[in-house]
Amino acid sequence: MSATGDVHRLQRERHYSSGWSLLRSDNAPAVLALLSRHFDHGTRRLPAPELFALLDADLQELRDAGFDLPRTGQGYCADWVRAGFLLRRSSDAAREETLEPTDGAFAAMTFVAGLTGQVSTVTESRLTTLSAQLQALARDSDPRSESRLAALRAERDELDRQIAAVESGDFPILDGARAVERSAEILALASEVPGDFARVRAGFEDLNRDLRARILDDDTDRGDTLGDVFRGVDLIGQSDAGRSFTAFYDMILDPARSTQLDDWIDAILDRPFAAALDADQRRRFRALLTEMETAASEVHSTMTSLSRSLRHFVQSRTYEEHRRLQKLLRAAQQQAVAVAKVRRPFDTVGLDLVRIGMGIESVAALRLHNPSDDLVTEPVRTAEPGVVDLEDLRRLVRESEIDFDELTGNVAATLRDRGRASVGDVLRAHPATQGLASAVGLMVLATRHGHRVDEVEEIGWTSAAGTERRATIRRLLFDPTADEFTRRAGPPSATAADRPLDVPIQEVTP
Repeated sequence: MSATGDVHRLQRERHYSSGWSLLRSDNAPAVLALLSRHFDHGTRRLPAPELFALLDADLQELRDAGFDLPRTGQGYCADWVRAGFLLRRSSDAAREETLEPTDGAFAAMTFVAGLTGQVSTVTESRLTTLSAQLQALARDSDPRSESRLAALRAERDELDRQIAAVESGDFPILDGARAVERSAEILALASEVPGDFARVRAGFEDLNRDLRARILDDDTDRGDTLGDVFRGVDLIGQSDAGRSFTAFYDMILDPARSTQLDDWIDAILDRPFAAALDADQRRRFRALLTEMETAASEVHSTMTSLSRSLRHFVQSRTYEEHRRLQKLLRAAQQQAVAVAKVRRPFDTVGLDLVRIGMGIESVAALRLHNPSDDLVTEPVRTAEPGVVDLEDLRRLVRESEIDFDELTGNVAATLRDRGRASVGDVLRAHPATQGLASAVGLMVLATRHGHRVDEVEEIGWTSAAGTERRATIRRLLFDPTADEFTRRAGPPSATAADRPLDVPIQEVTP
C-alpha cells in the first residue's frame, strides 16, 4: 500500500477507533488507570452496580489527591459507554447489566502497559517461542514428503540425544532467573487474551451487521446470503473467524488437554524457582485456565446467539419489513435532496405539527410512593417551655449572620484613632472574632463606604479550629466622613457584645 493509502487508513482509524479516542481524551490517564485497575488479568466484565461502587471509591481518593473529577462513577461510565470505551450487556445470571471494555479500550490499555511496564523484547524465552513457532510453521506448511521426513528425523535425533542425556544424568536444568523470566513471558502472553477475545467478539458483531446489510440490499429472494441462511448454513460459525475460534474453543474444553495444562501449572508452581514469583503471578498461574475457559465460553455464547438471531431474522420473514422500511427511508432521503434545491431549512412552510402521544422518561425518574412515610410511629411529646437567654440569642445570631454592628464599631474606632484605615488596619487593631466572616464583612463595608486603591495588602484571621489564616486582597480604604461611621459614639474598644442594642431585649419566658 502507498504512503497516501496508509495516511487515509490511519485518518479513518483516528476518527472511528475507540482506542485512539481514548488515548487522546483529556482524562486519558485517569480513564486508563481506572479501567486497568478493575479490568486486568482476566477480569473482562463486572456488574454495573459493583463497578459504580468501585469507581466511586477510586474517584474520591483521586479528588483528595487534587484531581478534578467531579462526577460519580455511574456518570463517567455512561460517558465511557457513549464514547465506545465500555460495552454494556445484559446478564443472564443476574438482573443488573454488566460492563466490560471494548476491543479498542483493551488495545489502548495494552499499549500503555507496554510503555510503562517492563518490556521483554530481546529475551531468551521470547526467542525460544519465536523459533518454535517458525519451526512448526515451516514443517507443517511443507508439501514435500522428503523435507518433512528429514525435519521429523532431525527432531527425533534431537529427542534421542536429550533422552540419552537424561538417562546419563548429565542434562541442563533451567536456573531460577531464566525460569522466572520465562514465567513472566507466559503471563505476558496470557494478559493479551482478554483483548483478543474482545476483538473476536467485535468481529462477530461486525460480521452479523454485514450479513444483515447484504440481506436487506439484495431485493431478490435468491441472493447468496439469504439462500445460505434459508438452507441452514451457519455463516457466522463457518466464517474464517468462526472456524478459528471454534478450533480454539474445542481445544480449551478438551478434558485431556485441560488436565494436561493443570498438571503443567501445578508442576511449575512446585518448582524451587516459583518462590521468586510474587503472589499476583502465582494467582494468575492458578486462574489461567479457568479465566480462558470462562472468556471463551462467553464469546462462544455470543457467536451462537448471533447465529440464531440471524437465522430467526430470515426464517420469520422479518427482513421483508426491514426492506420496506429501508426503501421508505431512502425514498424520503431522495425527496429531501430534491426539496433542498428549492427550500432552505429555515423557510416557513405554513404547516403546524401537533404532537400526539405522551412523553417517555426513564423509569429511574419515577419516585414510588410509600404510604408508611405519612404515618407517625412515635407518640408526640410536648416540650417543656424554657427560658431564652440574651447571650444565647446573641451567640446563635453570630453563628448564622455576620455581626455588622460590631464591625462598624471597629471601623469607627480605628478611624478615630488613625484618621484613615483599611481592612487590614481594622483587623490588626480589632481581631476577627468571627474568623473569615469578619474579614468578608469588613470588605463589604469598605466596598459600600470607601474606595479602592491600586495596592494590595495582607490580612489575617484565626479560624474556628484555631488555625492562623492569611490572604492577599486589594487595598480598600474606609471613608471617614461616611454617616455609618461618624454617627458611632462610644469608646474605641467597644464591641457589639458590650454596646447596647437599638431595641432593648429582655429575658422572656414563652
